[in-house]
Amino acid sequence: MTTHDQPVLPCLSTLLADPFSIDGATFDAAVDALVAAGADGLSWWTLHELLLANEGLTADDVRARFADAGLTVGCVEALHGWANAGSTDAAVADAEPWLELTAAHGAPNLVAVCLEPELASVDAAAANLAAVADRAAEVDVTICVEFLPWSGIGDISTCWDLLQRTERTNVGVMVDSWHWHRQPGGPHGRHAETLASMPGWAVPILQVCDAGPEPWDDPMAECMAARPLPGDGVVDHGHLLDLLAGIGATPMVCPEVFNRDLVAGGVGPAAARMVAATRTVLAGRSDARA
Repeated sequence: MTTHDQPVLPCLSTLLADPFSIDGATFDAAVDALVAAGADGLSWWTLHELLLANEGLTADDVRARFADAGLTVGCVEALHGWANAGSTDAAVADAEPWLELTAAHGAPNLVAVCLEPELASVDAAAANLAAVADRAAEVDVTICVEFLPWSGIGDISTCWDLLQRTERTNVGVMVDSWHWHRQPGGPHGRHAETLASMPGWAVPILQVCDAGPEPWDDPMAECMAARPLPGDGVVDHGHLLDLLAGIGATPMVCPEVFNRDLVAGGVGPAAARMVAATRTVLAGRSDARA
């Protein structure tokens, strides 16, 4: 699934000391760091566009900054009100601002997550997702559902079952290296079989990162602060990339290395190391297949 010139689009949020806070200066520093690191684009949080608006930066300002830097927005994160919305109309209404923002950036993908610990109804969640996907199709956007190990969509098997129920082709699974490794049941067995059974188009995005040898008691805290660089942890990327290659998947590669120690060393070095490590993992797999 990879080549030596595979585009790499890091998550800008990983370059912030506090991923849930941004201002004009930190935004500019992160953009400059991505450019210097040779990134091809970025993954962008809706939260940050809202926070920058409070700083007086309009949506047009943000898009112009990316365009001037030569960075494309590969995906926007994250839609989270859909899974347990009370109706399909409510789910679509909740999604509307994020779909408009995604389309305005020219991004092909909008990430969707379930933040609740369980789904109230799988059938209702599937109906909500199908309705959101229909609206997304009108603006040429694919909805990428990311499974979070602590949530009601905690593993790839649950995620793919839900997506199949929608009967839509503009919905897919976002596979994140850390979530893949930490999902309940682990990355082998039935979850590997699930991925191997999926069509390649169903994995639009691969978020590359790594995991430490021992999980924290709080998985969300771990994934937001202690993901190693790709290749520096225990994730078997060879296995994962083999599975993706086996189904003909060619996902967009978006590194997401939330690591407070990495960022503490400076935003420029953090971006450079993140992009380089990602390309090393991808190139290593390409060499193995050559």
